[in-house]
Amino acid sequence: MIKSIALIAVFMGALPFLLGLFYTGFLSGEDKERNNILLHMAAGYMIMFGLFELVALPLSFMRQSLSLLTGVYGGILILIALVSLAMNYRRIPRVAAQMFCSVKNFTLCIWAQLALIVMQIFVYMRYQYVNSDDSFFVASATTSLATDTIFAYNPYTGAEYAKLPTRYVLSPFYAFTATVGKVTKTHPAIVAHLVFMILFLLLAYAVYALVGRALFVYDMEKTGYFLILASGLHMFSAYSERTSGLFLLIRLWQGKAILAGILLPMILYMALRIYFKPCKTEESRADWILLFFLMSACCMVSSMGVMLGAVMLGILALYFAFRQKNARRLCCAVLCCLPNLLCAGIYLVIK
Repeated sequence: MIKSIALIAVFMGALPFLLGLFYTGFLSGEDKERNNILLHMAAGYMIMFGLFELVALPLSFMRQSLSLLTGVYGGILILIALVSLAMNYRRIPRVAAQMFCSVKNFTLCIWAQLALIVMQIFVYMRYQYVNSDDSFFVASATTSLATDTIFAYNPYTGAEYAKLPTRYVLSPFYAFTATVGKVTKTHPAIVAHLVFMILFLLLAYAVYALVGRALFVYDMEKTGYFLILASGLHMFSAYSERTSGLFLLIRLWQGKAILAGILLPMILYMALRIYFKPCKTEESRADWILLFFLMSACCMVSSMGVMLGAVMLGILALYFAFRQKNARRLCCAVLCCLPNLLCAGIYLVIK
């Protein structure tokens, strides 16, 4: 158990931080979020998700093993993390200093929001929500781990797939669950219902905090009110099983909930970062690359993300292109949607 917890802390904590540190290393010193640990973690997870889609998709069609997927994916992540550490190790104390400085300046609203988050985590640890999706996604992850395969067996029947299921093969989030379980020596059911639920809740509120800081020009008091409002909307959204708020509260181990609760708000944040900066800057190029991984992440977590991610980015890009009279940024947004367009084309071919 202690070994699993340590491996989870490294793979789901230290690794995303180093990946995010690699991204922020290309931001200018004038960027107020450059040493913000929330941006490091959010960007790190976007890179992890997006990179997994780029690695897992071809290996799935080639019917390769889960061990090969884990080795290739883990090797790439470790390589990027080591390069990031070598490039940015001097910045780590500054990131820690800014984090402690921010904690000292927390307002009453921020502390109240943290209390709400702790309450939600307690609910996750005390109770468990299970529905029919467990019989496919968690069972698929468990089957993949037990048989060392990727989409080789039907989790409902145990029979070998004659052909890959078109609805799920383009969004291998279950394989990500299996990979995390394999790396951390943890059963996929525990990974899904406990580890993902807690970590992704913290990630969701980190993204909302970034959105609030962007909207209210880094005003901590207004950002605190924004977060409390977001929490209230989530907690009182149980008028249906299919609201994004309820997905965040009870189904965050599912890819569709991650799409609605984390990735789509992250697209909004990246649009705010990109479209309110000068065109020819180094950080704009880094932001565009991160946005590419974010769109790939949308495809990875859910088949709905293939279209919804591209539609949301397209609407934002069209709005800002019309407002700023800048077609170049619209073309860059189209290039970021290449993973979505590729997945949509593959679906039409294999359907």
